[in-house]
Amino acid sequence: MRKIIFSLLSIMLIVGSINAQGSGIGVGLSWEGLSVKYWMNENTALSAHLSNSKIGVDYLLHKPDMLKLTEAPTPVYYGAGGVLGSHEDWDAEDLEYNNKIDLGLRGVIGLSYYVSAYPIDIYIEESPAFYLLGGKGLDLINLTFGFRYFF
Repeated sequence: MRKIIFSLLSIMLIVGSINAQGSGIGVGLSWEGLSVKYWMNENTALSAHLSNSKIGVDYLLHKPDMLKLTEAPTPVYYGAGGVLGSHEDWDAEDLEYNNKIDLGLRGVIGLSYYVSAYPIDIYIEESPAFYLLGGKGLDLINLTFGFRYFF
């Protein structure tokens, strides 16, 4: 069941990004898996990260002039969102694995570098999460690095 849900979500994200070329959508890869970003306006975006066991969706605010490293824009961004996933948990009484659902809130802070010659951004972000369901509790270290190509 879990694989079916994540496969359907993957197909929806990919089909949506293909149909929306030219509208500020970026698709790429990160340590977590597939990364999709949709620019709502110049300073706000929605971001989604899809891995083999979870999906996270965030609302991001960008501060393009906060940090000036090079001539290319290097915005600092931050935001909040949610994460939904699953994991297997060992049941010692039944001597079997059970699937558990994970549901949590997460904060995001990151830094992007826009490659000026190409529609590509390279980013690094930290997204600590607090899981309301699933028994993970507070997950402070969720560092990821990735890139996206924008249509």
